[in-house]
Amino acid sequence: MQAPRIVQSDTSLDLFSSGRAMKKLEVIAKEPHPVGSQAHHEVRDYLILELEGLGLKPEIQKAVVESSLTGEIENIITRMPGTANSKAVMIAAHYDSETNTPGAADDGAGIAAMLETIRALKAAGPLKNDVIFLMTDGEETGLYGAKAFMEDHAWAHDVGIVLNFEARGNKGPSFMFETSDQNGWLIKEFIKAAPDPVAYSIIYNLYKLMPNDTDLTVFREEGLSGLNFAFGMGLNAYHQPIDTPENLDMASLQHHGEYMLSLSKHFGQLDLKQVKQEDRIYFNLFGSHMVSYPQSWGMWLMIAGALFFIATVVHGISRRRVTVKGMTGGFFITLISLIVVFGLFTLIWAVWRSTLSNEQLKVMLLDPKVSILVLLGYIVVTVAIIGLLVRWISKKIRMENMWAGLLLLWTLLSIFMALYLPGGSYLTLWPLLSSLIGLNFSIRMRSDERKWGSVFFAMPGLLLFAPICYLIYVLMTLQLAAALLSVVALGFTLIYPVFCARSSHQHSITK
Repeated sequence: MQAPRIVQSDTSLDLFSSGRAMKKLEVIAKEPHPVGSQAHHEVRDYLILELEGLGLKPEIQKAVVESSLTGEIENIITRMPGTANSKAVMIAAHYDSETNTPGAADDGAGIAAMLETIRALKAAGPLKNDVIFLMTDGEETGLYGAKAFMEDHAWAHDVGIVLNFEARGNKGPSFMFETSDQNGWLIKEFIKAAPDPVAYSIIYNLYKLMPNDTDLTVFREEGLSGLNFAFGMGLNAYHQPIDTPENLDMASLQHHGEYMLSLSKHFGQLDLKQVKQEDRIYFNLFGSHMVSYPQSWGMWLMIAGALFFIATVVHGISRRRVTVKGMTGGFFITLISLIVVFGLFTLIWAVWRSTLSNEQLKVMLLDPKVSILVLLGYIVVTVAIIGLLVRWISKKIRMENMWAGLLLLWTLLSIFMALYLPGGSYLTLWPLLSSLIGLNFSIRMRSDERKWGSVFFAMPGLLLFAPICYLIYVLMTLQLAAALLSVVALGFTLIYPVFCARSSHQHSITK
């Protein structure tokens, strides 16, 4: 997962340039500008002048908020007319900052990208659909600008889709982490249009379970369809004084802008009157190459996986390479290893909290140079623990039984995911299917080296698990190390046959 290369200011005028956008950001985020402050008024005036200079007619929507933290908010709204409008594309970001930070990433990057996108769209020529640009106010204090727009502005009824831009750090790729319901059409078009798409439906499913909100929350609850984008690495800068233009990764700004420009152009030429379609499962397979399919397929694929597992067990029993008792042993060995990993890192976190100061904990959790080394150390410990544990307690179990037992756990997880977390069902289904193919090959082979085939057939699982584990680390920090390392350990269960102490050609009693 990487952000695209930055584009300097001297590039073609119809392209997005992070170099040009950064010059705008240096003005927007030169100091903290919370709602109601003098700096906030100066940013508002600067944005009005910039929009007017681009040939648009911005307006200010004022709204009184019953909050001691906010008072009056002022949204900045403008519209670029199209040639044959169906419904408008709306680009949204907030221009207020927290009280103690210049807010270069959150959300100055979104606002600067908006100015550069408008300039590039002007250079490229008109679109069919109107494009509404909404710079909301009061997001940091309660999403008040988005609420005011949806409640009181006439243009809210003209919106076909909304693209919202946020940040939870100051570096890394910008990924699409949230959609509206019935997102099938949006996802298909997003994959077509985005030059470097990064998105995982499991992240969206998990995000829905969390209490976090952005402006898109308001738009989505009011029935609008949309996509939400953010970069989240460099969490130590989030809502902190170091969230300055010089500390912002320009590649992250470039990624924001490439999404904004390419999707504005794409959706700006489409009929947006009907944009709802069955939800899709989607994920990056490798780099920016994405896969998606209807969510309803997940249930049928899960059933196919469960039947394939049953057929594999029958195959193993018929060839006297798998037993029910031995498979049960493999299942519990796998389950115990995951419990041990979770318990160990829960204990380690408790020790860290009791021995380190708050400042030291903050560095370990939020400083990316420190936390990534801690994470790598944790992974090494995890692999060592599960390798030794499986080696020790698998001395009386045949390798195929271990393999079948761990895939029983994966089958149960696939059923659970398909029923309760459908956007993440791909994460267990495809590794299960691949490893079941490997187990069937192993059952038919005689060579003792066939256990290494488990590594080959585990590759789809490791390929799918790696970015999700990394995103959990980036978004949730090592404060959730026990859960994160349990997920890491789950991925490594696919290669447990390699750690098995007992070879299949040994003649001791199979359990």
